[in-house]
Amino acid sequence: MGRRVAWSVSIGIVLIVTGWTGRAAIEHWMSTRIVYPVNMPISLARGHIHTGPFRLNLNTEYSVYVEPGTDWIWEQAHPNCNPYQHLQTRWALYRDGKLVDQLDQPTVLPWFSGFTAGSGVYDLDLEVMSDFSCLDPVHPRLEIVAITENYESAAFGARPILATGIYVGFALLIFGPIVGFVHSRVHSNKIADSISAGQDFQWSRKLPLRSRILGLPSFGLYGGAVFALLAILMMLLTVGFRYIPRGLWVRALTRGVVPQKPDAWTEPLIVRLKDAGLGMEPKLYVNSGMAGWNDLRSALKKELGRRQEWVVYVAADDCLPWANVAAVIDAAHSEGAKVVLFHDPQEQPCELPLTTKKPRI
Repeated sequence: MGRRVAWSVSIGIVLIVTGWTGRAAIEHWMSTRIVYPVNMPISLARGHIHTGPFRLNLNTEYSVYVEPGTDWIWEQAHPNCNPYQHLQTRWALYRDGKLVDQLDQPTVLPWFSGFTAGSGVYDLDLEVMSDFSCLDPVHPRLEIVAITENYESAAFGARPILATGIYVGFALLIFGPIVGFVHSRVHSNKIADSISAGQDFQWSRKLPLRSRILGLPSFGLYGGAVFALLAILMMLLTVGFRYIPRGLWVRALTRGVVPQKPDAWTEPLIVRLKDAGLGMEPKLYVNSGMAGWNDLRSALKKELGRRQEWVVYVAADDCLPWANVAAVIDAAHSEGAKVVLFHDPQEQPCELPLTTKKPRI
């Protein structure tokens, strides 16, 4: 029986070590992948733009974005400098001085293009085919972003498998010795403790004795313990998926403090809610660009995909219902972003409806 206990302990240790090592390897691998190999300011004057050498360490598809600047309302402010459907670009991708991919047909905003590449050092030559240097004051950027959905899906599927292995490993370590102890106590019971009594009955036995009465089979004990632990795990997961949150986790900036840039080249992602009048749906702005409520999640997903830190700053007029702010917070949380509330110094006072009073008699 000692061998069985040692076997269960060995298997448990192997499962625990494999699970912890696998999870650590996945997290280290995911954190060392280059998702944003290029994120640089550019000028949109007509001509060629060279990124210089940049390194890739993922075998996947990459998207090429030309971001004309987010703090801009084109149609209202500068209709003659509207890049959408007018700004044309094309590019060529090189590796070790050799052309590996290119975009022959010019692309226009808001359509983006991309390429498929593996690990290595590359260089991108972007050609701006129409002069839009009028956008330079709003700091346009060139961005290359890796599409990591396949890797994230694989990691998402591997994490619960490794966690289950760790769980089963601890179950074997805890219940294995207990089951072995119970099994050894059952086998230690004897029909007669007296040796002489056994010798006295030896002469009259003519048929072989039956097998000694045993306790519960060891497989059943092991299987029952493991099944119970797995059932508890499944119940916890089911309750977790059905859990209805009773609050919204947010942070708040001190009054007078404005959102800061996460780095020198990236603007903070700001969502503003403006009062549109009594009975009207509030106006929604994502980085000063007006957005529809139905398109809020897609707009946040697009903006968050270009940032390393997923933080959304939210400001709203004081007279707006909290339900509108909660809808924005819920949309940001659904995309995996953190939410920070702040007071907008440019906030306009709300127009409250006039109240009528009955004259006194």
